[in-house]
Amino acid sequence: MLVFYTCSSLWKLWPPKGIHGHISRWFVPSEFIVATVVHAGDSMRIGVMTPVRLLGEGVAISIASCDKSIVTDVVWDLSLLRDLAGRKPFLDAAIIDVTQAIDLDEIRDFHIVHPLLPLLALGLREHEADVVAHGRAGFVGYIRRSDGTAELYQKVRDAVAGRFSCSPEMAAGIMRALSRSAAAPRQPVFDLSGLTPREENVARLVARGLSNKEIARDLALSESTVKHHIHNIFGKMGLSRRSQMMRAVLDDPRNVAEARRLSA
Repeated sequence: MLVFYTCSSLWKLWPPKGIHGHISRWFVPSEFIVATVVHAGDSMRIGVMTPVRLLGEGVAISIASCDKSIVTDVVWDLSLLRDLAGRKPFLDAAIIDVTQAIDLDEIRDFHIVHPLLPLLALGLREHEADVVAHGRAGFVGYIRRSDGTAELYQKVRDAVAGRFSCSPEMAAGIMRALSRSAAAPRQPVFDLSGLTPREENVARLVARGLSNKEIARDLALSESTVKHHIHNIFGKMGLSRRSQMMRAVLDDPRNVAEARRLSA
């Protein structure tokens, strides 16, 4: 059952009389909200990210048709998925629409902050280069454009269980890519010891996936000051991307315990 509301205040009416259970929510501005009904039970929670509202609704309804206990939350961009992944009850998996233009570097940064959250690429073309590129960005599986409801549901279950399935040809391509990666030069280990206390605080917040604006708010600084600190960090550590800073912070022995505490 699909119910449309045009005012956020109508959430107070949920659930309608005679309907019991969870809802799959579309996180949008307050003036435009859509909800789908999912029956009682919360054995699994799935996030779906797509800018196409109808596609998100279809995925949520398809999953519910296979298992009515699954709660599916649909969001339209990565910032909302980041917020969803950081709130309890935590997501068991996330499905990300890759049929639209998507920045794999941003997905990689998201994965660094949420390394235990399985990511599924929705609508990925089964080409070796595409599969490998998405795998390197943090995806653990993909849903082909030709897959139907049964395949969607099974791949969600597989991702949550830590399983990955693909054609023998694609498996061979992934093995070739792993072989090439093993022969490539190792990534340098970055040293955080040269940072000032303020710069290290900024780097830790970058590692949590916060934007410059969010960091500025947390540290009571101007956004231009945060940009200045990040520029200095890049220069001192020889970095060029925020994802490298994230990895450096998370890998640094002095910061591992703190990063785990902040992401808990």
